[in-house]
Amino acid sequence: MALPLYYNWRNLLVRKLSTGLTFVIVAVVVAVLAVLLSFSEGIRASMKSSGSSANIVALQTGATAESTSIIRPEEAARMMQTPGVARGRDGQPLVSHELCVQASIPRRPPPGNPANVAVRGVDDTAFLVHAEVQLIEGRMFNPAAHEVIVGRAARERYRNLEVGGEITIGRSTDKTFSVVGIFEAGGGALESEIWGPRSMISDVYLRRFTSSAIMRLDDPGMALAAIEYIRGPAVRMNAKTEADYYVDLSSKTREIVVLTTILIAIMAVGAVFAVATTMYTSVDSRRREIAMLRTLGFSRGSVIAAFLTESLLICMVACAVGLLGSLFVSGSRQDYLSDQTWTVIAYELRITPVTVASAVGLSILVGVAGAVAPALRAARIRVIEALRKG
Repeated sequence: MALPLYYNWRNLLVRKLSTGLTFVIVAVVVAVLAVLLSFSEGIRASMKSSGSSANIVALQTGATAESTSIIRPEEAARMMQTPGVARGRDGQPLVSHELCVQASIPRRPPPGNPANVAVRGVDDTAFLVHAEVQLIEGRMFNPAAHEVIVGRAARERYRNLEVGGEITIGRSTDKTFSVVGIFEAGGGALESEIWGPRSMISDVYLRRFTSSAIMRLDDPGMALAAIEYIRGPAVRMNAKTEADYYVDLSSKTREIVVLTTILIAIMAVGAVFAVATTMYTSVDSRRREIAMLRTLGFSRGSVIAAFLTESLLICMVACAVGLLGSLFVSGSRQDYLSDQTWTVIAYELRITPVTVASAVGLSILVGVAGAVAPALRAARIRVIEALRKG
């Protein structure tokens, strides 16, 4: 015979302080878990949307990112013969020679502090190679003017990047560039960048070289042959698919997720002890009541189930509150500093069904782990002795 649910709920309300403290601890653990998983999912989604398996990124040998790569004109010319490269309507290879630099752009308040935003100098070929880049507002920049177009994520996160805005970028002689358009790139990392004419960007940054060569292949199956050619004696440069390049850029975030997961595990252990303390206190204060239940015919299994139910009630309500709290950050744009490019990459926090399932699973685990020992202790109470002492 099982005890009614309202009995468990009433007992939780009787001990408001201990129940409340346990509730808060579990809710905080769930909220932190949800935010961590939404961070991880946001980064994963951003990087998954970045790059194409049909594109090859060529960098200077030894460079791990465009920001640390230098490709001189004669080296760039040798890559034009890479096998499998697609050709445009004019018959020219679809190889985009790009310059990647940084600019300090203030974030939108709050907090308003500056961030290192990637500035990419490109020419017309870039828009054929990066097929996902589409202009959604304004117009294309004039290759002979100090004009730029801005990724959608960058516009949302940083000041003065709306159409009609002006930014000052450059190295020794800063120049003012006008924002004339906004583009999207399928939610990928390129949406965090500022794009402008390569010749103009080169002039203001005093760069007479490019950072990377992005080439479009006719067939993604030719990627290995193209990579081997670029790495071989004909070119002697580093190369990988664009998709792999962006996955490597997010390697640091995986370390952050691992470290934060360890922190959450420690917090979860603390929550288990909090639940156990609450349940032990409940058992000690209800010894006579438990004995009465046993006298009325409730089995030891019913007593164990009652305490497990009380623990799970605390944890599941706390889980719901923790998830509701985390929904306030879901959908918000954040950014992180890549340790490879030293520029910020925007991402969107996402609360997914996997996040909810993970939070519920953790809450059940904490509830059961914290209540097992107290429940067994309650089941072992000697009925006659407990009634006599009561």
